[in-house]
Amino acid sequence: MRILTQLSEMQTFTPNEKSIAAYILMQKENMLQMNIQELAKATYTSHSAINRLTHKLGLTGFKEFIIKLATEFQQNTQNISSIDPNYPFGLDESPLQVAKEIAALMKETIDKNFAFMDDELLSQTANRLDQAKRIFIYALGDSQIRAKSFQNKLIKINKYVVIATELYEWAYHTVNLTEEDCAIFLTYHGKSPIYLQAAQHFTRKKIPFITITATHSSELAKLSPICIQVPNDEVKHAKIGTFSSQIAFDYVLNVIYSCIYKISYSKNKKSTIDSLKSSYIDELMNDE
Repeated sequence: MRILTQLSEMQTFTPNEKSIAAYILMQKENMLQMNIQELAKATYTSHSAINRLTHKLGLTGFKEFIIKLATEFQQNTQNISSIDPNYPFGLDESPLQVAKEIAALMKETIDKNFAFMDDELLSQTANRLDQAKRIFIYALGDSQIRAKSFQNKLIKINKYVVIATELYEWAYHTVNLTEEDCAIFLTYHGKSPIYLQAAQHFTRKKIPFITITATHSSELAKLSPICIQVPNDEVKHAKIGTFSSQIAFDYVLNVIYSCIYKISYSKNKKSTIDSLKSSYIDELMNDE
C-alpha cells in the first residue's frame, strides 16, 4: 500500500504516531527537506516514535521513508490528469477527438494503477490463487464482465473458476467454500452488503480471500488478508460510463493472470496451446 494512503488511514497508530502522520500529511510539500530531528521537534515527539511509525509502514527507518515519499510525490506529479474520468469528452468533439480522449484516459488510468502496484502484494496474490483448489469471484454489473474475461483466461490454464454472484447464487457458493479455495471481491466502492456478509463468513472460517477495490478504507478492505487498490477517480452517480474503473480492473486482472501464468510458465504455455488446438479441432468437426 502507498505510504500516503497508510498515513491517512492511521490503522493501529498510537496517539503520538497519529500526531506525526497528521503533520506529515499537512506539510507534505516541506517533508523532503526535513530531517528526523526537525520532524521530532515539530511534532513534539521523539526519534524513536518516528522510527516506530516508519516500521509500521513496512520500512526500515526514516531514510527509507523519505525515499519512498519522494517516489510517490514524483508519481503523483506525473499522474496529474487533464482528462476528466467521469466526462472524458464533450458534446462538440469530433469522433476522432473522442477516440483521442478515450486513448488518453486509458493510458492515464493504467499509469496511475501501476503506481499502486506492489511487488510483494502481487506475488502473494498470484501464489494464493495458483495454489487454490477453486477460485470464486464476486462481481456485479460491469465488473462482472471483467471477471468473466479473467475467468476465461484462467480456465485455459486449468484453473477452476466460478462467478459466485452469477444467477444470484452467491450465498450457496459462499457456504461451500473451504480453506483450500480462494475468493476474489471485485468492487469499486466496496459497499455491497452481500460482499461484507460473505467476507465476514470467510474470516470466521479462515477461508482466504482477496479484494480489488478503489476504497481501501471500507469495512470489506479492512477485513481482507490481501487488498489491491485501484485509483478512486469516478463519481458514483455523475459519469458518462464506467470507463476508468473498468480499465483499472481489466489491467489489474491481466497483471494477476500474467503473474499466475509465470509461476508455471512452461506448463501453462502447453495448456494454452492444447486448449487452442482443441478449440480448432472442434470448429473443424462442427463446420457444415
